[in-house]
Amino acid sequence: MEKTTLAIDGHVHLYSMFDLAEAVKNGTNNLLKNAEKRSKHKNPVIPVWLLVERSDTNYFEELGNNPEKFSSDGLTFVKHDKLTIKVEKGGEIILLIFAGRQLVSKENLEVLSLVSDWNVPDKEKPMKDLIKAVKENGGIATVNWAPGKWFFQRGKIIASLIAESIRDDFFIGETTLRNTLWPKPKLIKQAEKKGFRVICGSDPLPFKGEEGGIGSFGFLVDGEFDCEKPADSMRKILNDSQKPITLIGKRNNVFTFARRQIKIMAEKKAREKVSGK
Repeated sequence: MEKTTLAIDGHVHLYSMFDLAEAVKNGTNNLLKNAEKRSKHKNPVIPVWLLVERSDTNYFEELGNNPEKFSSDGLTFVKHDKLTIKVEKGGEIILLIFAGRQLVSKENLEVLSLVSDWNVPDKEKPMKDLIKAVKENGGIATVNWAPGKWFFQRGKIIASLIAESIRDDFFIGETTLRNTLWPKPKLIKQAEKKGFRVICGSDPLPFKGEEGGIGSFGFLVDGEFDCEKPADSMRKILNDSQKPITLIGKRNNVFTFARRQIKIMAEKKAREKVSGK
């Protein structure tokens, strides 16, 4: 093992309409460029994607089981273990992709289960139970901020959760969808005062071209990383609350946010209509 800087996009979705080769190219370049601007060390840098797949997707399984289907532009996808895919080019590892899920609580709040393949149907478990279950099943729990979801009654649930928890219980998640004109939410400030660590990611939406933004927002963390046991090593590093986290990249401007938000709301309505929910 050697001291490594992990340049991480902590909120990655992959969809069938994406050009995966372009996603890898942009996603690694964005992370490396953003890491170069902020890293204070000369450690080797490994780009990392933490997948947070919705209940209706499982791109990780498809990619792991049929890697030859996706290999192009000299890229090779190697499933190292049940939670890790190594992306190689020219015999070198250029990216690590970890399995993970975006779960929806009974209160319609988001919990991310990082470096994990544990899953549960949407809206089955209350927030507290969902976080507990994620941890019991080996995942790294992250309470994810999302536009419009941390207000009113749901905001009270988040406030209570932060007040009753300790910093090792979960991370706070942010994405590009908190646009640059939107001040830091009060509840995130309260969480930070209690020592909760904030991680972030690009949160690409299910539209062609969104793959270009992967790696545009993320974070850095240093640690002794074992490439032979990547999932265990990633969990150990992230679960060490003494390790500082440096946010990298930037969030959307207000115009980009508005355009993306309109599209995702329309897509969500169509999806719910099909599912009958």
